[in-house]
Amino acid sequence: MPAELLWAKLPQKGNIPKPRSGHTLTYVGGQMGYLMIGGIEDANTKDNKIMPTNDIYSMKLYPKETRWEKETSNGEEKPPSRAQHIAIATPRNDRLFVFGGHASSTVRLNDCWWLKVSDLTWTRCLGDKACQNNEESPIGAPGPRANAGCTLYNGKFYVYGGHGGLNYARVSFGDIYSFDIETEVWTKYEPVVSQAPLPPGRGGHSLFAFDDKLYSYGGWNSETQFNNIIIFDLNTNEWSDPDIYNDVSRWNHSAIMVEAIPSFKYFIFGGESTNFNEGQTRTFGTYVNSSCFLDIATMRWSTI
Repeated sequence: MPAELLWAKLPQKGNIPKPRSGHTLTYVGGQMGYLMIGGIEDANTKDNKIMPTNDIYSMKLYPKETRWEKETSNGEEKPPSRAQHIAIATPRNDRLFVFGGHASSTVRLNDCWWLKVSDLTWTRCLGDKACQNNEESPIGAPGPRANAGCTLYNGKFYVYGGHGGLNYARVSFGDIYSFDIETEVWTKYEPVVSQAPLPPGRGGHSLFAFDDKLYSYGGWNSETQFNNIIIFDLNTNEWSDPDIYNDVSRWNHSAIMVEAIPSFKYFIFGGESTNFNEGQTRTFGTYVNSSCFLDIATMRWSTI
């Protein structure tokens, strides 16, 4: 019989961060444990405005508690504050790759950064440089965006979707890029157009890779919200929509792939979930605290 799954609330100690959203929390191991970057912090300015931050906190996870420390970063240049960005570790957990996000309600980013874990030193990725807000990247990175999905696979970071656009455009992207960790070169993938239409763009989804395929789950755009899995084949550049549905539409959730026996499992927790009718004004969704997982062998969802 499988072990019972139980939640346990752990006491927080140390320099505990203020409440926030849109941050990232990435496992790096070693002395740091987890690194939390940015997010929209609760009233972090003197005039009581709620704005993004560029703070870095480390979090160590112990059996009976978590311990936070506010860290000081280094570097000749440091990234601007941001939320709803990408932060993902290299295979050796020695660096974090940070891309994009919201700097304000009107400014989306597409800058590319490395954060060296050992001494928390910031450097721009090869060739990247400061540019005007909401403009094209000087190194061919995806357009300015937030809420994009990202995953690591075979030495590359893959980025799919997100919300943003050049200047003040409001686009739900459906494009796919890869960033090679060694060469630091961006590549855009051109999907093969078959008889079926390409999947509509989205943001707030999660992304994972398995067996030379990218899998996107959930998300939303200005017209609808999603509760299905769509698949992009990295060998053929073809999209497929195999009718793999979860119970409710979900976005802004957390997700992690777990190497399990006899097959891998993709776990989902929380997020927002509301079904907006066509033409209905979009507001915040209803927060959910349910958990589920996708069995990679059967491609079936199970609720925990």
